[in-house]
Amino acid sequence: MIPSTIWLSALLIVAVIIAVASKYDSMDFANENGIELELHRNFDLKEFHQISRRDAEITEEQNVDKRQLICPYYGNNNKELCCGGKIYRGSFPYNAQCCGKNYIDRNNRICCSNVSQPIKPNHSCCGKNLYNYISQICCGNTIHNKSSDVNLQCCKKKTYDPTKSICCDGQIIKSNGHILSCCGKKSYEISKYHCLGNGTVVLKPNNTVTEICNGVLIDFKTHMCCDGVSQERPDNLTICCGTGTFNSSNQACCNGTVHNDTGNIKMCCKKRLIDTRKDVCCNNKVIPRPPNSVGDNNFCYPRLLFANIGSKAPIFYSPYFSCCGDNLLTNSTTQICCDNTNLYNLDSSYNQACCGKNLYNTNKQTCCKKTIIKGSNRNCCGSVSYDLNTKVCCSGELFNHNSVPANKCC
Repeated sequence: MIPSTIWLSALLIVAVIIAVASKYDSMDFANENGIELELHRNFDLKEFHQISRRDAEITEEQNVDKRQLICPYYGNNNKELCCGGKIYRGSFPYNAQCCGKNYIDRNNRICCSNVSQPIKPNHSCCGKNLYNYISQICCGNTIHNKSSDVNLQCCKKKTYDPTKSICCDGQIIKSNGHILSCCGKKSYEISKYHCLGNGTVVLKPNNTVTEICNGVLIDFKTHMCCDGVSQERPDNLTICCGTGTFNSSNQACCNGTVHNDTGNIKMCCKKRLIDTRKDVCCNNKVIPRPPNSVGDNNFCYPRLLFANIGSKAPIFYSPYFSCCGDNLLTNSTTQICCDNTNLYNLDSSYNQACCGKNLYNTNKQTCCKKTIIKGSNRNCCGSVSYDLNTKVCCSGELFNHNSVPANKCC
């Protein structure tokens, strides 16, 4: 005979199972990929977190895909939608979008700060509300009616007439007929005052031209502002070079560095001053000029006719040298520049050409959209090659002859 205590335990276990089943009868926990939710009502993620124990350690037996617990998400072929901690299940409009804890159809609704509003002509969001941008103005999520004769502008949450006032850091100040500008929260008359910054306004001196140099008022006739540093102006030939000055009649400035000019033909190469009869500058790198080279003061000549990408035409030669990146192409019969960056030495076969930045052999390789592929005379479809007997290329995509989509024009 079975002891009564065993019967009582069995009945208690059955009662617990029935209670749990009745609570979650609207959900199907199945699926080898984790938990599948069959929802017949709005489902609160907090309850789901308790069920799946996401906030605790999720056991291997549950095998929950944590990515499905992130809101918002579209799951199960767009039949599940998670918005603000709630999961919806069913058929959704193509333009469905979360708006707070609910979802909207963007064909007829607009989401204003997580509040659903109907789409109306000439209306847009102003905070959580709609406003008519033809007859109204939105300032800091506050709606104001426009005036028929005044072009109102915003000053934080308020509006003002710019012909009568000025807005300085959220403060509306009357102009009283003067042309004003802002200096911090203050306003000043630009014909009489200077703003030195940090809200400091000073009176302009009479009979002199002044300017502000890094918060300092200077006399433009005797000083100059060089990258925020006040420097003396001894004559009209002295000009700025970085934060310093140089005499433009006998000196040169190269990226903030002053050099004495010896009178020869010079040019800057970054911070260096070079004699163009001896050197050339390629990509800010100084390179000795080739002997007996042709050139007018010889800035790097771009006149060499480089081989085009994938071109098999003969290479045309020029007596001019040219920069190729930070290298110098000096002999176009034995060198080639690819993509104006990489310099290569050519062999005597004339079977070489550029493919983007790289060099390839036209007898053994094919260039497809800057990609080198084994085999010559291959047919390209974008950056890949294909067999004309079995494939067709449509707008850069490969298809079998018998499976070209109807909407493709090949």
